[in-house]
Amino acid sequence: MLDHHGGRADRSAQGGTAQRFLAKARDHRAAGRHDRARNNLSRVLGAEPNHPEAHYELGQLLAPSAPEKAVAHFITALRGAPEKPAYWLALASALLAGERLPDARAILEKYKTQSFGAESLALAKAFVERTVTVAQSRYDLGKFQEADALIDLVILLDEHHAYATYLAGAVAARTNRAELAFDLISIAIYREPKNALFYSGLSSVLTNRGDHDGAISALEKALKLDPDLAMAHANIAGVYQRRFRYGEALRHAERAIVLEPGNAGAHSNRGSALLALGRLGEAVEAFDRALALDPSKLFVASNRLFAKLYSADVPAEEYAADARAFGQRFADPLLRNRPFANDRGPDRPLRVGFVSGDFCNHALVRFFEPYLRAVDRGSFTAFAYMTHASEDAVSERLRPLFDRWHNIAGLDDDEAADLIERDAVDILIDLSGHSAGNRLLVFARKPAPVQVSWIGHPATTGLTAIDYRLSDSLIDPIGSAEALHTEKLWRLPKVWVTYGSPDNLPPVRERAPCEDTGYVTFGCFNRLTKISDEALQTWARIMAAVPDARLFMVVGDIADPDVRRAVEERLNAVGMPLDRIIFQPRVNSDYYELYHQVDIALDPYPYNGGTTSYDTLSMGVPFVTLRGGHAVARHGVLVLTSVGLPELIADSPDAYVAIARDLACDRVRLRATRNCLRERMQASPLMDHRGFTDDVGAAFRGMWQRWLTASAPQL
Repeated sequence: MLDHHGGRADRSAQGGTAQRFLAKARDHRAAGRHDRARNNLSRVLGAEPNHPEAHYELGQLLAPSAPEKAVAHFITALRGAPEKPAYWLALASALLAGERLPDARAILEKYKTQSFGAESLALAKAFVERTVTVAQSRYDLGKFQEADALIDLVILLDEHHAYATYLAGAVAARTNRAELAFDLISIAIYREPKNALFYSGLSSVLTNRGDHDGAISALEKALKLDPDLAMAHANIAGVYQRRFRYGEALRHAERAIVLEPGNAGAHSNRGSALLALGRLGEAVEAFDRALALDPSKLFVASNRLFAKLYSADVPAEEYAADARAFGQRFADPLLRNRPFANDRGPDRPLRVGFVSGDFCNHALVRFFEPYLRAVDRGSFTAFAYMTHASEDAVSERLRPLFDRWHNIAGLDDDEAADLIERDAVDILIDLSGHSAGNRLLVFARKPAPVQVSWIGHPATTGLTAIDYRLSDSLIDPIGSAEALHTEKLWRLPKVWVTYGSPDNLPPVRERAPCEDTGYVTFGCFNRLTKISDEALQTWARIMAAVPDARLFMVVGDIADPDVRRAVEERLNAVGMPLDRIIFQPRVNSDYYELYHQVDIALDPYPYNGGTTSYDTLSMGVPFVTLRGGHAVARHGVLVLTSVGLPELIADSPDAYVAIARDLACDRVRLRATRNCLRERMQASPLMDHRGFTDDVGAAFRGMWQRWLTASAPQL
């Protein structure tokens, strides 16, 4: 009996000693004295190798730097004391840190079957919040699959967690699951109807679905709940721009910056609003600020390049240098150097892929669809890689014209490049350049042997991974344009693009407007972004030379007092007679009828009209242009030369004034110039889709054969 009681006393003493060492270890760990904590734990484990609490404490020490080693200690602790909820959750955390997510899930599923007391509630809540934080960090890094898996664990423990549900919706939105995104964020709002952030997130889903009115309503609700939510101000600035509400967009972007000066998105949206208002220098500065705050924002760098491309103050050489710098910084490090496994047959049907976010109701389709419909389907297999999650009725119309259609909005750049390689694409065409929705970093990885820039960007992309830009000698003069490109220029024999007029194009006005009004109306249907102060000065001289003339200008958001004041200040500064200016807001319907109010259109410079120039001639209205030295300044030259009106091309601002004045003052000549202008367009190379398609096909075949020669194995 004495021995028995003595043994129990010894064990009791050992237990007391262990607790003292454990207490010391906890204190040392809390104070950051990890070596001393380990020494105390070693004493406990020396006496009792499987002591649960000692293993738990040792696991806590190891978890931050060596989660795999911590796992073993947490397992031992859990085996010895499965009634401790902290041990279960510590093991799950270590497994997650060691990227053993399936094992972590298995532990948590078993954890849920246990019957713990009230102490488990606070522990589980802390675990959930830590996991949400990690999931958010993965989301912010663009690691959406990892974020989704972590959110799934959170919802396993707390199926009513509103923010986790919201974040799951955000992940779904970024991975091309629009309906799921809408449903999840709507559920989050149901659970927390006064959470302004959730409404702001819902707006992004609605914007991607093309529901801009719904997005504005959601953001207005967010701002009603929290007038100082910078994200909502930044987001509504972006949506307002899509509705041509540039004044409000600018005001909200600037409010977001006041609330959160480091919000790169707000600075970017401010830049976009300034760009739309024609304030190009300020726009570049705003984009520079956004990039300084977040250098990873590729779309901001692209917007900055577009702003410079528009600007009369930026020489073409400077733009080209900036584009090359873009390529060197963002694209060149991603190049994949490896042999291609494509069938090297020189005459077989080619596999051609087209990448764009604009296979929808967008101006691109006016130029691309006629080509696609006219192409000889036996000559190649066509692949579409749609980069925008939202598709519409135009998308559905285009889909059957391709042999295969992929929506790659939910794929990251590596995944998209891998898909293109699996499709064994021979020639990959970029139809976006630096415009919205571009996937230039897919091209940077070089997933196809031959890569080409076409239609979407009238200048170099700056990417060495893109081999060619389709062009012609009118747009890019031989000898002077080469130095402005990283790509080689492949000039088509006639034109670099053809135009398809809308099916519902109204008839041309039979009489020129001046025959009814008694005065000539000049017009410009281009955005303010393209209208330089130099062009305005020239137009003011035209108005002075034709004293009774009017100038019809389509200006987005001109009804906004701030916008109108700024526009009038610009016009007044160049001597424009404001009492003879007719301002027309941008419209979503009956657009072509506006041309019935104009006798002669004025092409802006140095960035000429694009789609607008084709529309103008198709509506029977001639335009005057100034011949520039590089592509964006020569589109008017291409269009007017192609329809046989070279006499409307000026080689200097003085000549521009004279051409416009003389045409306005000679009503007989004006009537003759306007006569059958639509028919001249239709008979020109600009609408010869069959011949153009043959030229493009010959170009693709030539590019392919050139690649075969260049990549032939050396004997």
